[in-house]
Amino acid sequence: MIYLVRHGQSEWNLLRRTQGQIRHPALTELGRRQAAAAARAIRADGELSGRPAGSVVSSDLARAVQTASIVAAALGASLKVDRRWREQGLGRFEGLGYETTSAGLAAGPVGPDVPIGGGESAHQVTDRVTAALSDLDPAQVTVVVTHGDTIRCLLAHVIGAAVDRALADPVPNGTVIALDAGPGCAIRRLDGPPLAGV
Repeated sequence: MIYLVRHGQSEWNLLRRTQGQIRHPALTELGRRQAAAAARAIRADGELSGRPAGSVVSSDLARAVQTASIVAAALGASLKVDRRWREQGLGRFEGLGYETTSAGLAAGPVGPDVPIGGGESAHQVTDRVTAALSDLDPAQVTVVVTHGDTIRCLLAHVIGAAVDRALADPVPNGTVIALDAGPGCAIRRLDGPPLAGV
């Protein structure tokens, strides 16, 4: 079983600035509470049955590492950092306000093979996160703390959906998704309504 957790609210989420792979934006107080709530949701799901998670794996970006540290401490799990779980690289849009980024995206070419702002395409993100997923031990319960676009790309791959369609579905800060990638590919959101398209 794999739990996918989107990091808690960051300072730049609050300021509505495009983060992409910018390393430094830290969690807000709300973000820290969301991380603690994610850990409680995972513990309450029952897969751990009173034992610690095998590990918590995190993107190397500060907002994810801070979230993962809170989750790992609450679950009594070890923490590993893997940069393959980082957010989609958004090139020249990183650091800009959401409205400016949206206008730039609307003006440029679109599609799953187009590097956003000169950064990464959705297919490039999918390739790196599916490689990271394949390195996880399927016999362990693993928590992966990552990012919204990363989660959408991975779920699109797992369910066989078009990645550009999956990228339209929001994944709020602190979302927890249980993923059993075995036969039948069970996907459950633990902390709210099901994600659209999943």
